[in-house]
Amino acid sequence: MKLEVGAINIRLHPHSEDLYRNLFQRLFELRRVANIRGDRSGLITSLGRSRTDSAYINGVITTFLEFDSDGKWFNTDTLEEASTNELRQINIPENLRPNSRSYLFRFDVENHEMIFEHYANGHRFSHSSALSFIKDLVADERISSEFGDVKATIVQSRGSIDRIFSISRITDIEIYIEKPNADLWGADFEEQAEEHLDDKNARSMTVSYKAEQGLGISRDEDLGRLIRASIRNGRTVAKGYGDSGHEVVTTDRFPKVVQDKYDEDEMSQPQMFESLANSFRRRR
Repeated sequence: MKLEVGAINIRLHPHSEDLYRNLFQRLFELRRVANIRGDRSGLITSLGRSRTDSAYINGVITTFLEFDSDGKWFNTDTLEEASTNELRQINIPENLRPNSRSYLFRFDVENHEMIFEHYANGHRFSHSSALSFIKDLVADERISSEFGDVKATIVQSRGSIDRIFSISRITDIEIYIEKPNADLWGADFEEQAEEHLDDKNARSMTVSYKAEQGLGISRDEDLGRLIRASIRNGRTVAKGYGDSGHEVVTTDRFPKVVQDKYDEDEMSQPQMFESLANSFRRRR
């Protein structure tokens, strides 16, 4: 069996492990159905009891289809719209939802990453779907009133940085970074960046580079450090010219994924998920 994991970086400000534990407990207690995309929604259906000293919160996200019970129905045998008599035969309890799929997740309270099953049991829970789910959950006014502005971004692959600098001549780089966390930046850089945003009541910043006419932007440690921060706290867009002409590379199109195969007779799915989650964290 094949299993893949990805991650969403969830950030509170100020940062506290207990605050993150409380956030997930509240999200679970609300039992709020969040929209993911189109007619698919989901909610947190299980949350492991976390000790106050535990580094992880384990749970399950279940997705399903929402449908309009008052909408039109179609008869595939007659190739016509269902009749009133046929509709009377339909009796689906309001609390049931079709086509459900469940995905394990593990939230790291120290690193504030929610690692989730990106591919499991033949089904895919995309990074954009996971991000939409979390953003819709934390947008609830009951959450924002208690925890403030909860930010969430896709954890992107460091390979996206190499992809940017594979462009032969980079003409433009735009780096978008939301308010940083102390554990993501070097001490001096973090203090300057966070103070810079706090002083202006800002929650994000965009740094733009434009090359001199006919030249390309050069890679150095300062630029690399900014882009590395953005792949967990925002994104970077680079434009330039290569052998095939004009190129545009966006880091959030390269989400970080860890995958492997396992034998169900030797290892359970939760065990494999835990193994991949540990591997994900080690691959910084």
